[in-house]
Amino acid sequence: MDLVGIGVILIGIAFIILAIYFAKVLQQVGNILQDVDKTVGELPRQLDGILDETGTLLKNSNDSLVDLNTKIENLTPLFQVVGDLGQSTHMLTSSLVDVTSSVQQKGMHTDVSDQNKKLGSLYGSAMLGYYIFKKRKESGNTPAPQMKKLPAPDAK
Repeated sequence: MDLVGIGVILIGIAFIILAIYFAKVLQQVGNILQDVDKTVGELPRQLDGILDETGTLLKNSNDSLVDLNTKIENLTPLFQVVGDLGQSTHMLTSSLVDVTSSVQQKGMHTDVSDQNKKLGSLYGSAMLGYYIFKKRKESGNTPAPQMKKLPAPDAK
């Protein structure tokens, strides 16, 4: 055999090895494509389940929003009453502050001797009340007369 024959045999052997390698690669690509086809075939069924769940979720969300809006509408008058109450107490408090400040300013213009006379009469009245209370308490501590015990009736 000459060198051309040996070269042709080597090229044939290389071609057979290359063909076997390409066959295995193409078989694996075919398996991958079958798996992709199977997955794509299952997608519509899975998407139907997901879309059904999404629809249920949206329906429940809408029901919850309607319920929440109804409850808020029911509570709105209560919040308005609380707001009105807050405003009225604010007005009352501010008027009390005005009265207190006016009384305080009137008290600053009074004479110290007049204030001392008023306080002296107040303290005197308190002491008189305490003295009367103490005397009544002392007179109430006298021992009460002894009472005789009657014999118990006989049980027959």
